[in-house]
Amino acid sequence: MRMISLAATPIGFFLPSRSTHINIGKLALIGMLVTTFFLFTSAYNFPGGASHYPAWAEAIMHGNKLPAAMAQREVGFPLLYILGGFTFTHSFIGITLILAFFAVLMSVLVYWALEGISPAVGFYTGLACIVSLSPFTYLKFFYPDQAYMFFNLLAATLLIKFIQSKGNFRLLYLFTLTAIAASFTRTAGNLMYPVLLAIAYFSVRGNLRHYVGCILIFTLAAGLYQWHRYDIFDMRHQPSIPSGKGMQILYSTYLYLGDFGLRLAPDFGPNTKRLFDRMREELGPDVRKSALIQKGLGDSPKDFMEKYFYVYTPEQLIEKVSTEPNEEYYWNVIMGVDTNDQFFLNVAKEIARSHPWYVVQYSMRNLQHALFAPGYATTRYNTQGYIHTGNDFVPASQGWGTRSEDPITQYGPEAVKEMAFFQLKTMPAFIQKIFSDVTYFHVMNFDKYVLITTVLMIFAWLAAGLGLFSRAFSNTTFFRRLKSIGIDKLTGPIIVVSALVVYEDVLTSVFCQPLYRYFHMTEPLRIVIAGFGVAFIASIVSPLVMRVGGNSTQPIKSLITGIQKYDLVNGYFSSRRTQWLFLLISVNVILFAWWVSSMMAHT
Repeated sequence: MRMISLAATPIGFFLPSRSTHINIGKLALIGMLVTTFFLFTSAYNFPGGASHYPAWAEAIMHGNKLPAAMAQREVGFPLLYILGGFTFTHSFIGITLILAFFAVLMSVLVYWALEGISPAVGFYTGLACIVSLSPFTYLKFFYPDQAYMFFNLLAATLLIKFIQSKGNFRLLYLFTLTAIAASFTRTAGNLMYPVLLAIAYFSVRGNLRHYVGCILIFTLAAGLYQWHRYDIFDMRHQPSIPSGKGMQILYSTYLYLGDFGLRLAPDFGPNTKRLFDRMREELGPDVRKSALIQKGLGDSPKDFMEKYFYVYTPEQLIEKVSTEPNEEYYWNVIMGVDTNDQFFLNVAKEIARSHPWYVVQYSMRNLQHALFAPGYATTRYNTQGYIHTGNDFVPASQGWGTRSEDPITQYGPEAVKEMAFFQLKTMPAFIQKIFSDVTYFHVMNFDKYVLITTVLMIFAWLAAGLGLFSRAFSNTTFFRRLKSIGIDKLTGPIIVVSALVVYEDVLTSVFCQPLYRYFHMTEPLRIVIAGFGVAFIASIVSPLVMRVGGNSTQPIKSLITGIQKYDLVNGYFSSRRTQWLFLLISVNVILFAWWVSSMMAHT
């Protein structure tokens, strides 16, 4: 009996239990192990612009003001820096542990989102989330990506549970608080809240005062945040309101002109004409000696600057800026001519008014790639235009010393040591081999993974559509049969998660580029939609299998039941929730403390 239990227990870890808390604990434990592996092996990345977030945290704690250039950022990630103790220790260990905790919980949230439809599908989809490595991709990448992924997934999960509960308004209030956290973390985070709240209302109804209360909470939080921005950016003394909106909108409307045979022209409007006049003024008589170019130079390669900047006269360079849009012309020339973000917004509006169909064209092209084939962009230090980029596995890419890094020396030698330390290089050879194999497997199979999730998402959207029709045509025999297998229960949850994914991808398509990075931000949500697709397929296929195969599946069910019966974890902890929770917390503390002690020993 003991031998059977010893064999059944490790296998049982990858099989769903009848107890929800056991399933959550299994996913959490597996997530802890994988997270710890990546804590020890993945590289720190502190890319350009990342210094804005600890600077904001420092400004909050010390009552300082921030320069207008940082207004493109949001306060959520700086608050996590404060929570991680950075402003006291100037160590990145605290913020890393917070991001690691988010990584552990993501697969649990995927399970929880699907558990109301099918615990088995939820469990296997949670495992798929871990295997996809999406919770760990931005574990040590110091932009808000990891936090934004987590808060969006948590918000979607809470809203799904609210819809399924048919009126547990505590979940709606928690959803509102999570949506606030998401909106504080990334600029685009607040626009989707009214849509999601409307979906919740039409799905559940109930007492209207709760919905009004949630709106008031969200509005109050947004108002307090705007007051904070007004104060910390010292807006009362600024010539214009600091913002990154104009810069971001002009970025996309300018960048794709060449792809569609268009050029930037001064006759678009008075602001665009002023842009050309300002370029002539700032460039001066010699491009090489221009203060504008020197100011925006950054770490641009010398060969690139010689070939695409210094070889031209000012008028020739302006012509190139007009006809061959690229990142360097945008950042080094256009962005340097003014500090008023409203001016750049007005230029973007004039481009859109002059070529409205062009905006639709590039947005639809980008949306297709964002949803179904990511990895396209206009890349740095070339004039090739919109191309397919290579897929880098972010944890394998060390930022320090290999590409642009914001200065962190101001935070002391310990901070520099942590950022420069690539812990993988100190690991045993077999660990390095495992990490190398994981990296290779991830990169080589990522497109297949995108294709699989895309197909399953399409099935989920089909299920949502049929569910809507089944409500409209409930008296029809076909739709009554669909309702009998529970398809109408899929509709609301699928719409909630799909709305978030499509919203993020539309914003990416209109204002950014369909890079792998922006795809990764929606990955956990895509996996949830794919899980609903699996649930839909299972609801259709299972009755057919039972009708055709009869009892042919009984041996498989008996085997799974037998493993679950002899699974020691399931047998002991199914009725001992407190001990199970204590074990999970203890393991998590031990694993994370192990990594912290290793980091402190080396840095």
